[in-house]
Amino acid sequence: MTVRSVAAAFVPVVVLCAGLAAQRGDRANDPQTMLPADVAVPPATPRSPAEELATFVLAEGFRAELVASEPLIHDPVVAEFDAAGRLWVCEWPSYMVDLQASGENAPTGRVAVLHDDDGDGVMDRSTTFLGDLVLPRAVLPMAGGALVIEPPSLWWCPDADGDLVADGKQALCDGFQAGIDNPEHSGNGLRWGLDHRIHISNDKRLLRWLGPGEFAFEDGSGGGQWGITFDDRGRYYFNYNSDWLRCDLVPGHHGPAAAAFGGLPGLNHRVVDNQSTWPIRMTPGINRGYQKGMLRDDYTLRRNTAVCSPYVYRGSALASAGRSCDGDIFVCEPAGNLVRRFVPTDTDGLLAAANPYEGERKEFLASTDERFRPVHLFGGQDGGLYLVDMYRGLIQHRNYVTSFLADQVVKRGLEQPIGRGRIWRVVASDRPAGRVQVPQIAGAEVPLLVAALASADGTTRDLALRELVQRRDLSAATLLRGALAAHERAACRIVLLSALAGLDTLEANDVLRGLRDADAGVVCMALQHSLPSLLAGNGLVWAMCEHHAKAGGTPNVAWHAALAFGEVLAKRSAARRHDRALDGLAALLAGTGDPMARTLAAMSCGGRQVDLLRRVADAATADAENRAAALRELARIAMRTRDAARQSEVFAFAAELPDAALQGAVLQGALDALPQKERQRAGWLKFEATPSALLAIVRADDPTTRPLATALLSAVALEPA
Repeated sequence: MTVRSVAAAFVPVVVLCAGLAAQRGDRANDPQTMLPADVAVPPATPRSPAEELATFVLAEGFRAELVASEPLIHDPVVAEFDAAGRLWVCEWPSYMVDLQASGENAPTGRVAVLHDDDGDGVMDRSTTFLGDLVLPRAVLPMAGGALVIEPPSLWWCPDADGDLVADGKQALCDGFQAGIDNPEHSGNGLRWGLDHRIHISNDKRLLRWLGPGEFAFEDGSGGGQWGITFDDRGRYYFNYNSDWLRCDLVPGHHGPAAAAFGGLPGLNHRVVDNQSTWPIRMTPGINRGYQKGMLRDDYTLRRNTAVCSPYVYRGSALASAGRSCDGDIFVCEPAGNLVRRFVPTDTDGLLAAANPYEGERKEFLASTDERFRPVHLFGGQDGGLYLVDMYRGLIQHRNYVTSFLADQVVKRGLEQPIGRGRIWRVVASDRPAGRVQVPQIAGAEVPLLVAALASADGTTRDLALRELVQRRDLSAATLLRGALAAHERAACRIVLLSALAGLDTLEANDVLRGLRDADAGVVCMALQHSLPSLLAGNGLVWAMCEHHAKAGGTPNVAWHAALAFGEVLAKRSAARRHDRALDGLAALLAGTGDPMARTLAAMSCGGRQVDLLRRVADAATADAENRAAALRELARIAMRTRDAARQSEVFAFAAELPDAALQGAVLQGALDALPQKERQRAGWLKFEATPSALLAIVRADDPTTRPLATALLSAVALEPA
C-alpha cells in the first residue's frame, strides 16, 4: 500500500463543509479538507471473533482470549463481575444505527447477566436482568439487586428472590438527563471504593450504602468523562477524551468544602503529559482528522481523541517471566483501535506515568481491524484484564460527527453492521487457558471472606470487601484485626483497615497501628479514619497525626494529616479540640517546603486563616523561608473567600508585624489572590471604608511593603452599607 504525505494529499483537494450535508459536529470558521479519494484506506470488513483476534498485536508476553460475543451479547458498553463470578453487561443496540442516530431513544437496551456454566472462561448463556431500557450506562451488582444508571435516573433495581431478573426500578435520583441526547457526557461508572463511597464519573455526587435499596448522598468533586477506577491506596483515576489520565491525589469528598478558596489542590491531577498514540492501521476515520496535528503522514492517529475507561490493574494473571503489571494503568483509545498501558511512578504522592513501549512506538494492544472498539476495561477474580469491545465502524455520537467523518462513514460503509460486540480477556502468554480456580465470594463464610482480602487479585479483594460490608457481620472484626497484624503486603493492610471501617468496628488501636505503619499508603488510609479518635481526645492518635504533619516525612502523608486536622475544625461540637488542630496545622506550615501541603493546610482550617497566620508568625522553630511562604499562602487563601471582614483581619495582621519581610509575605499573598492583570483588579476588593491598615503601611514608607499595599489599595472599591 502506498500512502502519500499529508502535504501532498491535502493541498490539491479541498472541500469545505458547505459542499456536504452539514453535520452537527461542524464548527464555524473551521474548513474541513476531505480525505483524498486516492488514499487507500484498508477495508473495514466485518470479522468473526476468531478473525478479529488474528488482527490483534499484543506486547510480548501477553495473549487475548474470547470471553463472550454475539449472539450472546449485542453492542456492549460496560461490564462488571459480581461476587458469584457472573458478568453483568450494559447494551446499547439503539446507539448510532446510522449518522442521524435514528431511533436512538427506543427502549431496546438491557442489562444482561452472562453465565460461565462449565468454568472454562467462556460465557455460555445470558439472562436479561433488566430490559426495555434507553442507553443504560452503568451497573453495579449488589446484595439484593443492582444500581443502574439509565438516563435521566439512577435506579435501584431490587431482586428479592435472587433469580437475576429485576423486580422493578426505584428511582434514587435524577440528574443524568444529558445521557439521553448527549450520551458522551453524563454520569457513569459506578465504583464502590475503599472509602465505602460509590463514585460516579462525570458527576459530583457520592453514594453510601445503608442497606438494600437504601443510600445516602454526599457531595464530591466529580471528574472524568467515561469510566473511573482506583488503586490499592484508594486513589481515584479518570480521564477525558483527549487526556490520557487524571487522578485525585487526595479524597475528593474534601473538595466541596474548599470550593470557596479556589478548589482543593491535588484533585484532577494530570498524570500523563505525552498524549501520543501508535496505531497499527490507518485511522483517518476520526472526527477531527482534517485538523493539523491529528494525523501523521501515514494517516495514523498522532494523538489521542477518544480515550476512556481507565483501569488500574491490581492482579497476577499478567505476570510473566518475572515481569508484573500489578499497579499499572490501562486505558482505551477506541478511535485508534488500541489499548494503552502506563507504568506509574509515585514520587512522594505526585503521580506520573509513561507508556513502556513509547521508545518502540508501540502499544500494549492494537488491532488492524477498524471495528475493534475498546470502550471499557475491568478486572476478574482470575486476575485477568477484561476488555469490552463494542465492535462497530461508527462510534462517534451524532452531536459531534463532522462532515470529514461522515464522508468516510458513507463511502466506506461504516454504519453497518451493528448488533455485534465482544468481551476479551488478556493474560500472560504462559498462563493456562481458560479461567483459573477463583474464591467463591457470594455466600462464603466470614473466614473465607477475610482470607479473600489477602488475595493477590484486586477484584477478589474488592468483591470480598463489598460482601463483608453489606453482610454487616460484626464477628469479622476479630479476624480482620488478626490479619491486619500479620499481613506483609501493604495493599492488603489497607483493605483490612477499610473493612473494619466499613463495618463500623474500627477502633483507636487499629488506627494507631495504621499510623505507625512503614508504608505511606497505609498511614494515609489510617489518617482518613482518624477523626473519631481525634474527637475522643486519644492522645496517642493525636501525637501520631502531629508527627506525620511535621517536616521530614512523606509529603502525601502530610497532606492527609492536614485534612484530618481540618475535619476536626469542621466539627463545631469539638471546639475544645480546635486549638490543638490549629497548632498541628501551624507546625506543618512552619516546617514544610511542599507547596501542596501549604495550600491544603491553609484550606483545611476553614475560616481561621488569621488564627493560623498568628501561630505561624510566632512559631519559634520555623525556617525563615518556610514561614514566609506559609504566611503568603494563608493570606492568599483568606483573600479568596471575598469576605471583607476576613480580608480586613489579614491587612490588620500585616500592619502589626514588626518584620518587613514577613509583612511583605502577607501582602504579596493578598495580591496573589487578585486577578493577575492590573486592569482587572479595580473593584475586586469591596469595603465600606478604605482599609486603615493598608493606609498605615503606605505611610510607613517601607520600600518593600509600600508598593504592595498601594497595589492592594488600587483594587479597593467603596460600597457604603
